[in-house]
Amino acid sequence: MIFSILKSLALGVWLGALIMLGYAVAGPIFQHSPSKTVAGTINGIILGRMNTIEWVCWTVALVSSILLLVLHWSGARGLRVAELTLIVVAGALLWIYSIRITARMETLRTMIGDFDHPRADTEYVAAKTEFDSLHHTYTAIVSTNMILVLGAFTLSIITVKQ
Repeated sequence: MIFSILKSLALGVWLGALIMLGYAVAGPIFQHSPSKTVAGTINGIILGRMNTIEWVCWTVALVSSILLLVLHWSGARGLRVAELTLIVVAGALLWIYSIRITARMETLRTMIGDFDHPRADTEYVAAKTEFDSLHHTYTAIVSTNMILVLGAFTLSIITVKQ
């Protein structure tokens, strides 16, 4: 029972963090900040901390899900395997956006420097174009992860009774 609670809690916190950042943090920071550069820096710090929370939630959910699958192999195995699969895929997506994409975006952010006063030189334009493309990809992958985590959370609730 403790593993079911831990798994559901981890998935709920993870989902809540994603929703909170998307709805209550990122938008208002950019809307009310006097500078895109400052807003991006603040948002980047928050994202880094949120990614740490996501990794903790993923680890707890993964370990709990594996243990529950092993402990309850004979009951609701299909649902537990589906749930574990969603958690594994969500972890892979988390790695893509929190490690791979974020690292490149940070490099580009340094190259760009000032988002408030665009320059016309080739290096700036190329870096800004790549940054914007990565930002779009990042947002799409995080949105997909929200759906996967919601699915795993729903299965987590269903399998508590199994």
